[in-house]
Amino acid sequence: MPEKSGSRLAIWLLVNGYNLPMRCLKRWMGWAIFWAWLLTACSVSDPPRDVEPAPPSPHPSATPTLTTVPTLTPLPPVLTPTVLSLPQVCSPLAGYDLEQLAGQVSNPYHPPPPGSDDPHYGVDLADFDQKDRIARSGMSVQAVLSGRVAGITPGRFPYGNLLIVETALSELDPLLVARLELPEFPPETIRPLALSCPPYPLPSDWQSRPRSLYLLYAHLQSAPAFAVGGEIKCGQVVGAIGDSGNALAPHLHLEVRLGPAEMIFTPMAHYDPSASSEEMAAYCMWRVSGAFQSMDPFCLLNECSSAR
Repeated sequence: MPEKSGSRLAIWLLVNGYNLPMRCLKRWMGWAIFWAWLLTACSVSDPPRDVEPAPPSPHPSATPTLTTVPTLTPLPPVLTPTVLSLPQVCSPLAGYDLEQLAGQVSNPYHPPPPGSDDPHYGVDLADFDQKDRIARSGMSVQAVLSGRVAGITPGRFPYGNLLIVETALSELDPLLVARLELPEFPPETIRPLALSCPPYPLPSDWQSRPRSLYLLYAHLQSAPAFAVGGEIKCGQVVGAIGDSGNALAPHLHLEVRLGPAEMIFTPMAHYDPSASSEEMAAYCMWRVSGAFQSMDPFCLLNECSSAR
């Protein structure tokens, strides 16, 4: 039996011996491929995952954390140019703008020689009926400039119902003052040419006082309801167009004069037997003394008459 078994083993080895190394090699290579795949799969990193921030510590650190704040360079300041504007100048007639007043003139500014009381020291403005060109009474008269009441005359000849308002030059915009082309201050008073006048009631310091503009509104429908020294605002109604005094038709007689500041004018009258010496003196001081220099009202309102 042993001889038969040995013979069978020898025959099996003879038949299959050459295949044994190949089988072992195939098995070894299979295991090598398996372990290489396993190592490769383990070495691949996982895809990135969102990391939640750690919750804040309930006990803040005692050491302050310094945060660097960027320094902002300040921009240079923007300079706004100063624009000088003319002070408010209001139309003397409530129904017309300043630009329309030239068409409402019934008697223009045409001053006589110094010392003369001939017309025309002011400008007459009327409210004309557009169809018949007939002057009408009743339109409101407004203050051209803000100021204070310097004089009131109730119904005396020749101005009729009269109001004088003073505006200090120091209260006016320099641009307006330059536009007015103010005359030089008179060195002395003027003797009237052909008018009977008592001594002028001028104060002794009238030449050393600052100067003011005085605006006279005459021939008003009724006596002004103001008190001397009261404040007047630009555009405030001071009366209505009338025909008081020597007016032949309803109109506003407007005068602008330059004179010593802080003057008070008592009621004035002339050319009337009932006029008192005080009334005539006040009239002459205003009209012919030279202390109150006449100016073209349209230089203040819009454009000087000589330029039109």
